Amino acid sequence: MSGARPLPGGPRRIVGPGSRPVPPPRRPVALARPRPPEISARLPVEPAAGRAPDVSARELRALRSGDRRTEARLDLHGMTRDEALHALERFVDRSRAGGLRAVLIIHGRGLNSDGGDPVLRPAVLAWLGGGAATRAGVMAFSPAPQRAGGTGATVVLLRR
Repeated sequence: MSGARPLPGGPRRIVGPGSRPVPPPRRPVALARPRPPEISARLPVEPAAGRAPDVSARELRALRSGDRRTEARLDLHGMTRDEALHALERFVDRSRAGGLRAVLIIHGRGLNSDGGDPVLRPAVLAWLGGGAATRAGVMAFSPAPQRAGGTGATVVLLRR
């Protein structure tokens, strides 16, 4: 055994013909990831918009610029997160059943929310960007033009 060197990658068990090779040992997985530092200053929330693949960018621009007239509106001010999401889902269902195409959701910017962080706006945008909204018939959504509420409201385009 003089002159023998260990194989790279550590010791492995050698088995006979027809058997499977033994995989190398797994590395331990880190259980806790370091948390990013908390930022004390409130950062402005970027306006969020979304559209289904079959909706043109032109249609999304029309929503954002206010070229498409909204036919109904829902004001979520003063509601809890759960109440607002339930009301939003009912409103979208009723609007679509009534043949409406563009509706306005007023959620506010969250400047007066308890704890200082917005509650309704992120919840509404998450719902609009999720599968439940797609099943409910949401084709596209965009921040409302300034005259209709700006980032405190969202214009939603519904399927026929």
